[in-house]
Formats: sequence, C-alpha cells, structure tokens
Amino acid sequence: MIRRGVWHQLGFNTQIVVKDFLQAGVGVGVIVSPKDLAHDKAIEHATQYRSDGANVLLDPQFYVPEYSAGKVGTYPTAAFRQSITSLGAVTERDLDGLARALEDENRKFGTTAVIAPALPYEAARPDIVALNSKLFRAAKRAGDAIGVPTYGTVAISQTLSNMELVEKALSSATAEEADGWYSTFEFKEERLPTDVDDVFRFANASLTLACTGAPVLHAFAGPLSILSFGSGATGAAVSFWQNSWGFNRERWKDNDDQQGGGGNAPPRFFSSPLWGTIVYPDESALIDRELRREIMQGTPFSGPTERDLSWDKWQSYRHLLLCVSNGVTEIAAAATAKAAMEMAAARLERAVDLNRQIERKVALRDNTSKYQPAWLEAARRMLADKASDYDYFEMTRPR
Repeated sequence: MIRRGVWHQLGFNTQIVVKDFLQAGVGVGVIVSPKDLAHDKAIEHATQYRSDGANVLLDPQFYVPEYSAGKVGTYPTAAFRQSITSLGAVTERDLDGLARALEDENRKFGTTAVIAPALPYEAARPDIVALNSKLFRAAKRAGDAIGVPTYGTVAISQTLSNMELVEKALSSATAEEADGWYSTFEFKEERLPTDVDDVFRFANASLTLACTGAPVLHAFAGPLSILSFGSGATGAAVSFWQNSWGFNRERWKDNDDQQGGGGNAPPRFFSSPLWGTIVYPDESALIDRELRREIMQGTPFSGPTERDLSWDKWQSYRHLLLCVSNGVTEIAAAATAKAAMEMAAARLERAVDLNRQIERKVALRDNTSKYQPAWLEAARRMLADKASDYDYFEMTRPR
C-alpha cells in the first residue's frame, strides 16, 4: 500500500536535503531514480531513508527508453534500454532478463513495491500500449518474486489532447493487474500549467485511476500537489527543482540542464498563501509592509528574509520544500477526496485574491501568478462535474 502523504522525488543533489527532512518527520517516502544518482550510491541513500522510517520506491525511468546519459548505465536495467522498435520485438527470454534485473534492483533498494517501466501513452500508438503491457508483465514477475506489490506506470502525454483519448489510455493501463498506480501527466512547456482544460484532464484522469480501488501516487507533482489528494491520490511526489514540477520528457534528453533551478538568479520566496513564489528581494521589497507580512510566512529556513538580509539559495529551496510539504500534508488529512478538493479550492481562491492585490503595484515575473486561477477553475469543475465519481471513490477508496 502506498503510504498516504508527501513523497520526496529525488533529483540532482537532493539526497542530503531529503535525509534532513525525513529525520525531521517531513515526508513518508522517497522515489529514487537512476538519472542523477549512481546505483551503489543510491542504495546507500535508500538504506538511510529506510532507517529514517521512510518507504522507498525506484522509478526505472523508461520514458525515453534509449536514454543512456546520466547515471542510468550503472543500473542492471541499463542493458534493456533501447529504441521503441527494438523493445517492441523483445522475446519472452528478454522479458525474463528484464524481470531479473528489476528484481535485483528492487531487492537491493529495499523497495516496498516495484514500479513498472513504461513509455508515455500516445495518441494512435497501439505499439506503445502493447510494449507497456510487456514491460508491466516483467515488473509483475519481479514484484511477485520479491513478494511486494507491483505498480503500473501511467504517463499521459500531451498528444492525448481530450478526455476521450485519455480514457482510452487509462482503459489500456487498467487492463493490467496492478496493485497501484504511479501516475503523471505531461503538460505543455511552462513553468507550471495554465491551461484549465489540461489541469482538469489531469485531475479527472487521477480520480478515474483512483476509482479502480488501487492507490495512486502522483509523480512529479510539485506545487500541483495541492490538487493531488482532491483528485484521489494517496501520495504526491514533491521536489524543489523546477524540472520536477511536472513530467517532461526533455529531462531525459542528453543535453538538458541538471537542475532547472535558475542558475545565478536571485532566490525566490515561496509563499504558502500565494501558493507561488516571489523574487527576493527584487519583488518582495516592492510590496507594502502589511501585505508583505501576510504573504511572507516564515519557516526555520527563511530567517534572513524577515530582516531583509541576504539569503542563501539553498535555504530558499529548503523553505520552498517545507512550505509545499506542510501545505499538502494538511490537505492529505482531509476526510474525503471531495473535502480535499474543497480545501484546495479555498486556498487557491485566497491565492488568486492576494496575487491580484500584489499585481496592482508589482508585475511578478514568469507565470508565477498565472496558474492559480486555472487550477482554481479546474478544482471547481471537478467539484461541480464529478460528484458521482467522488461518491464512488469513497466506496472503493484504499484505507
């Protein structure tokens, strides 16, 4: 069973931060992945996380199956990374080899379940449906051999541009005998998604998966985790790196940047009331004192900002991660998924109002105040249109 609450999506240079957070009681699990951390070193950290009371999962990251950069070559499953065409032609003997490699990895990491490798579902691509079925079967063999659940990976690509296409992909995925779902959604290239229809499709798809009665872990959730539990998820994976604030296959291209964190740009202050960031001190200093006091709620990592002192960027990352984790944990404690969505909508409504007050005087950078209205509208649509789904989910909800 997926533990309910916040999971840490491990990424570039995040392992020590995650350890500190777990030891402070923040987070229930960690998702390790082969891109940024070599196999033996990752095992060391996974062992530490388990000793700190966290569950550990290993995302095999087959989203771009021929990807061979980063640290993926240090993992047993690296031998099976090849083109879609080659993977589609794998034999049962090949599947046995992949199953053994997945078993080897997951045993060494001490995972609580096996996450099946899978490619994102694409429109008009029955070959990917067939390949994902093969990959799931290999993962299922590994999970059964270890004696742990097997979670099906459901990555919804941008090409599934309407709910009918999404539902077709979900139908294919849920045909497998999965014990849970590792689910993620590929949005348009933005810092955070601003298309209401896209966000509604994500939430709708997540609730549909949850209505199977199996738990859902929302991967690469980032700040969108505010909607995860209202969309039926049992867990939501967060990180402070922007390139983990949503699923994007560009991460698995050979020449991507490691962080997605802004290079030498000034730190950003994550405001829980805004459910977004403001640049410190460039933007925060322009906000009047009373409003600033309302939006700049501090944490143990944000002390310098209360005295207008210089602020270390890594402290700002820790501040962001703590704010998101605490906010999402509160929503996860709601009695029902519908109540969680109502709580998220109320917080987003306040965020929209506060951002409007700020922008009467200060023009915020990027799209940092543009996504909250879209997320609020999507939340309201879920509550208005999916009442029967929420009722059904409560009857099948994992306890």
